[in-house]
Formats: sequence, structure tokens, C-alpha cells
Amino acid sequence: MKCKRNFLTFLAFFFYLVSSFFCIYVLCVDAPFIHIPGNGVISGTYLKMFRTQNIKAYLGIRYAHARRFSPPDIELTPWKGIFNATSFGADCLQNPMPSMGKETDQILKILSSDTNQESGSARKYEENCLYLNVFVPDGLPEINGYAVVVWIHSGDFSTGSPADVNPFQLVFKQKVIVVTFSYRLNIFGFFTTDDGEAQGNYGLMDQAAALYWVKKNINFFGGDTNRITLMGHDAGAISVALHMTSGEWSKGGFHKAIIMSGNPLNSVKLPSDYEGSLDQVSSTFGCPRRPTSMFMQCLKKIDGKRLSENLPSVSWGPVLDFGLSNTSYPFIENQPEILFKRGSYHKVPVIIGVTDMEEVLTLFKDNLDAEISAADLEGFFNDIAVNDMHKLVKNYEWCSNYELISEAIHFMYNNETDNDMRKANKHIISAHTEKFYITPMQMFADMISKDQHVYSYLFKTRPKSVLQDLPSWINVPKYFDQVFVWGNPYMTNSVEWKSTDKKIAEIIMTLWANFAKTSNPTKSNVYVKWNAMTPSNDSVLLIDENFNTDNLLKNQRINFWKSLYPRILYYSADCCNSTSSGSLLIIPKTITILSTISILVKIF
Repeated sequence: MKCKRNFLTFLAFFFYLVSSFFCIYVLCVDAPFIHIPGNGVISGTYLKMFRTQNIKAYLGIRYAHARRFSPPDIELTPWKGIFNATSFGADCLQNPMPSMGKETDQILKILSSDTNQESGSARKYEENCLYLNVFVPDGLPEINGYAVVVWIHSGDFSTGSPADVNPFQLVFKQKVIVVTFSYRLNIFGFFTTDDGEAQGNYGLMDQAAALYWVKKNINFFGGDTNRITLMGHDAGAISVALHMTSGEWSKGGFHKAIIMSGNPLNSVKLPSDYEGSLDQVSSTFGCPRRPTSMFMQCLKKIDGKRLSENLPSVSWGPVLDFGLSNTSYPFIENQPEILFKRGSYHKVPVIIGVTDMEEVLTLFKDNLDAEISAADLEGFFNDIAVNDMHKLVKNYEWCSNYELISEAIHFMYNNETDNDMRKANKHIISAHTEKFYITPMQMFADMISKDQHVYSYLFKTRPKSVLQDLPSWINVPKYFDQVFVWGNPYMTNSVEWKSTDKKIAEIIMTLWANFAKTSNPTKSNVYVKWNAMTPSNDSVLLIDENFNTDNLLKNQRINFWKSLYPRILYYSADCCNSTSSGSLLIIPKTITILSTISILVKIF
């Protein structure tokens, strides 16, 4: 009997050694345990693709707690036993996401495909949602650890999820750690009042808390705490720029920034801009609007899900919160453009870029085959003029000088030699992209290139394997570039990806990873010339099959939006606000717009 027991013990020990050897060299089901001081031990999981590709994932890790309408609390209670970090945490409560058009919905589905959620499980939504996910390459890191990319998800500050993208291929191919996380959205993340009761920007504070957690703990996952890149797209890109100007909130939390398809100089709202929206919220939920303390107490008693599902249509987002709290630093103490101009920002290397037709699927939603008339084109330019004039003069009274502004825009974009049947369509989207995306990108680069390297790009190619039925005049809409950033051509089985798409994805992932590792996107393993921008050379990488460069200083339309247009706008607004007809400069309508522009150039 004793011999039998000894034999069974030996047999068990033998199988333990064999299984341990097998785990080390082939892969275990569970990723290695990690001990996080002050929190406890967590177990992760291996994610697999195509049998031979593996990465480690630690999912659904809490990084902070937060009470409604309060900054996050980063003090975490240690968990008991081993925390099972093998499934995503709940997403933050959000507005139902409307369809963005079938083309955008399809590309978003591709981006999120193969996201390693439990098979067949639906996403969960909770108010207590501050979780993050750490994706780690399989194998031994560099001496100082892996470079780290912290991703801020897309959306409109009311929608979005860290599971909207799948970082598998970027982690596997480029050997970088990627961290994704949730942050509070809509009213939960951006409720604010103008009397100091509610500071707002809680969603941005959540992002800063996630950065703090990463900086404190990523070394336990094999990450380098001195190589953290903050990367975002759309609302996430605006967030990255705001972290650059956030003072104490994000200081030391990241060392590089990647800003994709977002305006870094985007003006933020004032607390007073939300007054009408708060009146709507008060009416919808039957809460007293005044005093604010009672209003907030009432809102805090409403079930989170009910509050989220019944919110009136409000454009929630960042707010200038200087002076709104006696206990917290302001997250946004002034407009971003002012802060960047005066050098009040965290000086880190930057990659910044846009697609060449950012909002085309929004502007032409459900009308992609329609041919815009000359009258429609003129109406579009009129709308830009009227909106900009009203913002400047701070009222919606009639002002005839908007015609001058509209004609100036029309002059820059109405090329009579263009025989393309879709020229009006192209002029509209070109004007929109150049005004709201490319010009701010160029201005931003001018402001910060004296302190740090800035690499800019313009995406001019979209995936050739999907959505081939898009009209030929459409080039690269928003989100289409993300297919290459995350390596989807190497990931999605549901699409037969062309070799061209795989090649571009390989190059883009290499450029982005090189930047995260060395601050130089062309440091190694890629044959692309991409110079940093300088005051005398606004070099921009044109991302297509050729990867050539251009100089934005040579683009007259960018120069128009940057320099001449503001002067025309201020001149027209000054005329509208003036009460002395003797001080007005009268420009007869019979004078051509070219002559008008010449007059204004001389004036200014």
C-alpha cells in the first residue's frame, strides 16, 4: 500500500513537471499571476489568434471609484484572494448610439470584431464603471520593459467603449503594451453648474486616474514607466490634447502623445453654456432647478440607468472649470488655444493627423450619390459665415456683412476649371476638413514644434478590401484609418484582405510603435521619410501607397483659413458692431471678391 502511495505521489509530481514545462513553452490557459502591491494578486488569460499568435490579457481591473458628480477616488481596497481578470468590466452608462450611417457602422463593426469578449455575451453597462484592461506581449520584455500605449476611446463624450477596438495585432506584432479603459460619459462625466456646486470634467478626471494607475503599476506587467504614450481618436484625441494642458492632473503621467482625427485647439464650453440644458434635465426628471444643491440631490437619487436612458438631447463634453471648485485643481483653466500659445502645457513629442475627408459620411449621410448643386455649395459657405459671425458678435441679429465672408470662402473653393461632376461635393468636404481639422493641426504644430518634435500626417488611402461600393469621389472618412492603426487586415477572418491593406497596416503599426518606443516613428524596420515639422517646413506625411511628404505652408487654402479668414471675419464683425457709419469701410458689391481680399490684406 505504501509503495502504491509513493508511486501515485511520484506520478502526480511527474505530471506536474510535465504540465509546467508545457505551460512555459507552449502556453497555459491562464496567464501568469501578477502581484500588485496594495491591491493583491490577479490572474489573466491568454488571447489566441490563428493558433500560433498569443498575447496576455488582464481585463476588467478597477482603477478608481467615483460617486456621482464627484472626482474619482484612486484609493482602492485590496481584493480578497486572487482577482480573476479574464473578462471585461461593464461599460459606462451612455446614450443609445444612433446609427452613423451604414458605411461608418460597417467600419466600426470591423474595428471591434474579434474583441475578446465572452462568446455570445452582450455588453454590460453600469454607472460604477472605472475599469481598465492591460494587453501584454507574450515573452520577455526589453531590459527596461515594454513601451506602453494608453488608449482613450472614440465617441462624442456621451458614447464609446474601450472594446470598440481590438489591440491584439499591435501588441503581438510590435511588442508594446496597450492599456484601454472606460471613463464616465454624458451627464455622469460632464455635469457642471456655473455656481461652483459641480465642477464638471469628471470624465477627464477619470482618464487622469487611469493614467495614474498605469504609471504606478504598469512595471508589474513588464511595462516601462518612462515610456508611456497617450493615444486617442476623435473625442479621445481632444482628450489627449486636454491632458497636455491639464496642469497637475496629468503631470508626469505620459511622455508622448498621438492625436488622431481630433482638433487639439477645439474650444471648450463655458459652464453658462449648459444653463438651457440643465433646465431641460430639471424639467425631464421633475427636479427643482434652484438651489443647485437640491437639484443635484434630486438627480443623485435617480437610478443611473433611468437617468441615462431618459436624458434630453444635450451635447455633453469638456468645460472651462477654472474657479468652479475650492477642493480640486481646474482641469481646463483656459481655452486650449490660449494655453498652447503661451506655452502652458506638458511638452512631449507628438504625432498628429487627420483623414482627408473626415466628416464626409456625416455631411452626406444617406445622400452619397447625390450631386450637390452650385446653390447648395453657396448655401454651405453661407452657413459657415453666419455661424462664425454669430459666435464672434455674440448675438443672432441680422448682419449683412456675412456675405463678404461667404464670398471669400466661395472664391477659395470655386474652381471653374474643375470639370469633375462631383466638384461641388469635393469643395464642401475640402472646405470642412481644411477649416476644422487640417488648419488647426497646422496651427497646433506651429505652436509646439519649437519645444518638441511634432510629426503630422494626412491619411489619403482607405482600405481597398471593404466598402468598395462607396462613390469614387469619396476618399478617407473618419474611422477608416483606424483599420490600419490596429492591424485589422491581419485580424478579421470575415474579410478577404488584400495585400495592399496588409502592407499599409504593417507600416502604420511600425511607425506608431517606433514612436512609442523611441519618440522617432522611422527609427527602425520601416523605409519611410517622415521629418518633424519646423517653423520653416510644415512637413506632412501623405499616407497612401507611396508615403510621400508635402509642405502645408504651400497650401493656399490652409493659409486662407489660418491668416486671411480671421481678418475678414473680425473686420465684418467690427462693421456689424459699429454704431458710427463714418467709421465703416464701405466695400461696394460691384467690386470683385479678389479686389476685396486685396483691400483687406492692405488694411490688416
